[in-house]
Formats: sequence, structure tokens, C-alpha cells
Amino acid sequence: MSWDPNQGGQVPQQPTPPPNPYETPVSPTPPPANPYQPPVNPYGPGPQPSTNPYMPPTSYGWQPGTYPPPVMAAPLPLGQALRELPGQYLRVASRPSAETFAQELGKASWDIIWVQLLGFAALFAIITFFTRLATSALLVSILPSAYISLIASANVASSLLSSLIYFVSLIGGFFILQGLIYLLAKAFNGQGNFLQQCYSGMLAYGPLLTILLAGSIIGIIPFVNILVLIVELIASIYAIVLLVFATMGSQRLPGGPASAAVLIPVGGLMLLACCGLLGLVALIAAAVRTSY
Repeated sequence: MSWDPNQGGQVPQQPTPPPNPYETPVSPTPPPANPYQPPVNPYGPGPQPSTNPYMPPTSYGWQPGTYPPPVMAAPLPLGQALRELPGQYLRVASRPSAETFAQELGKASWDIIWVQLLGFAALFAIITFFTRLATSALLVSILPSAYISLIASANVASSLLSSLIYFVSLIGGFFILQGLIYLLAKAFNGQGNFLQQCYSGMLAYGPLLTILLAGSIIGIIPFVNILVLIVELIASIYAIVLLVFATMGSQRLPGGPASAAVLIPVGGLMLLACCGLLGLVALIAAAVRTSY
């Protein structure tokens, strides 16, 4: 009999269907975790390495570099560049590295290079002139009076000639050496130009020339010239080290190629100088033998 909703009373219960024997039973507990799955880190991801915003990634010699690229700013006015030169000399001499020279390349200009070269060459020429006159004054004083004027005139002429040779050789030697270093650096895939090479090379020469300039004045004092020679020798060796760093910074080269680009022409010029000195000594010895 059907149930009429208007009659009231309890709703008849529907019979529960029998369970499906082919249905997968629902498990009251979750399945066990995979024992081979790595556990979840409860502390979250570790701190990520932060990049230094003041040291952008650079490269020199096609390898990651450790110093920033040169700041390609406008060169300084000549007066300001001259005022900053002592600080630059002190900085490159006290903190020798390729990074130090690379940070100075934005100030590169030909006018400050020529001012430094002409200034050092003129000072050395003047000191050479008066030093030769002073050292030969004793010889002139012991000669007979008939020869004093003649020897004095010859001494002045030879001193002027020596000063001129010193002036020209310092400027010419600088550009010859820097040109050879630049060509060798380009052979090793150097990336700088000749202006940057000369500018960084002049910064390496500046402390050395300052020491040599002071030594040429102090060396006049007796019993001090030996100490001055030792200091000048140490300064010359250190200048070669600075020149290697200057080539690394200006040409973006690693230490090995930069050292080869510097040491090959420096060694060649020193060898030529030694050969020329030996040849001069041989000529003098031959002239002395023929006179006797």
C-alpha cells in the first residue's frame, strides 16, 4: 500500500540496499607515507646568497673577473687631474691590484700623460745637468789655468748634451715599452686601448720616477749614494710588479698573459742595454790599448 502525505504519521523507511561486493572499501585511516620520499624541511628553504650591488660581475681574458670594469666617465680637467695625481700614486703603490688600476681608467686622457712625462723628463734633465757640473767642478779646479776655460766650456756642452739625451730617452723609452706591451697584450686577447695602457703605465711609473728623482738629489751626499742605489733597485723591481697589475687592469688580462706581456719587452730592453754597455766598455778598452 502507498503512503499518502496528507494522512500524517512517520515516513516509512526505505530498505537499505545490500553492499556491492565489487566496490573498493573506504579505509577509515589514510594510507601510510612513502618511506622513500625525502622528508619535508620544517624550517623552510635556506638563505639564498645575495649579490653585491657594488661589485657587478665582470670578466677579463674571457674568465670571471674579481674587479669592476673601468668607469667610462669623462676625463678630469687638467688642473683637477694634477691635484689628484699624488693620491693616485699613493693608492696604486699602497694597494697594488688590477682592480685599483681598473678603477682609475675612467680618468684616462692624453693631456695628463704628456704633462707627467714632460714634467719628469724636464726635472731629470735639469738635475742631470747640474749634477754633472758639480761632479766635474773638482777636476776643473785642479787643472792649469790655461785649460780651465776650455774644459769648463766642454763640460757645460757635455752636460747639456747628457740632459737632452736623458730628456728624449725617458719620453721615447716610455712609448716604446708601452707600445711593445700593448702589442703583446693584444696577442693575448687584451681588450683595452693604447690610451688606457699608457695611462695605467704612467700611474705605475709615477712612484718610481718620484723615488728616482729624490734619489738623484740625495745621491750627491757622500756615503749615501750606496743606500740610494739599493732603494732605487727595489723601487725598480716594484715598478715592474705595478706594471703587470696595470696591464691586467687596462687590458682585462689574467696574471699569466699580463706578466708575459710585461716581462718579455722589459727583459729584451735590459738585454739590449747590457749589450750596448758592454760594447761601449770594449770600445773604450780598445782605445786605451791603442793609445799605449
